[in-house]
Amino acid sequence: MSISLWDLHELVGLPMTGCLYDEVVPSALELTGVDEKRERFIPHSCKYLLYAYHLLQNSYDNRCSHVSIDKWVKFWSKKTTKYHPPPPRKEKKMVRPKSTHNPLGDIAIHERWSTAEEALFAKLCIARSLKEEVYLAAYLACWLCLFVLPGKDVISIRPSTFKMASLMANGRRVNLAIPVLASIYEGLNTVATSPKPTGTSHSFPIHFLYAWLACYFKTHYSVWQELRGQKMTRFSGEGGAKYYELREARKRIHKAEFVSWACNMLVKAEPFKFVSWSLREQI
Repeated sequence: MSISLWDLHELVGLPMTGCLYDEVVPSALELTGVDEKRERFIPHSCKYLLYAYHLLQNSYDNRCSHVSIDKWVKFWSKKTTKYHPPPPRKEKKMVRPKSTHNPLGDIAIHERWSTAEEALFAKLCIARSLKEEVYLAAYLACWLCLFVLPGKDVISIRPSTFKMASLMANGRRVNLAIPVLASIYEGLNTVATSPKPTGTSHSFPIHFLYAWLACYFKTHYSVWQELRGQKMTRFSGEGGAKYYELREARKRIHKAEFVSWACNMLVKAEPFKFVSWSLREQI
């Protein structure tokens, strides 16, 4: 029993279909080239993300070759902070706190661009018709670096994500479940084979694994309020994890007394059975 592509799709909503995830900084030819139908290989928004990254990388207050996620967010977001960090959590709580400090999932209608935002678009020479797409691509690049596929430098934005972020902002479906699952197993293998597992600094999206444990093994409290979104949100927020001693944790996992085997099972109105592709001719 282990986390699967279907679990990532059901718990998190990551697509299992679509174009392959290809994290690479595009060449000039790929960035400006078109196919036989005169359609661009990469949407226009990608070049604006690269331009913004170049400006930040060469800014007077940037003392390293990387651009931090904090600087990336402050560069693009000119609005006031809507959600503040939760207070420090206290361990060994028997029940979940009433306040999880979770956003409700409601996305307000976008208001008119502010003067500061219009100045940013003008600085980057972004056409009026591309403002929303570029803005969304900038957010998706941050989302990929921080939440979906964190890299070794977890506090920096990776320009290699701009191509995929631009494709997604343009409406292309990108298969994220496969690279995320590969990253999870690579991280688990690194920890398992390390001579000192507690000292391993390998970064991988372990929060998806926590969601899987919460769903199958009931290791987290469910939230009090109704949240829109995927199943993962039911176990999110401050104070969600239950605390176990080492013996209790092993008992819960190895004896499988609390396992919810069918929590992500496919549901059909009528009985059905799965058939292995190699045995299809025998039926």
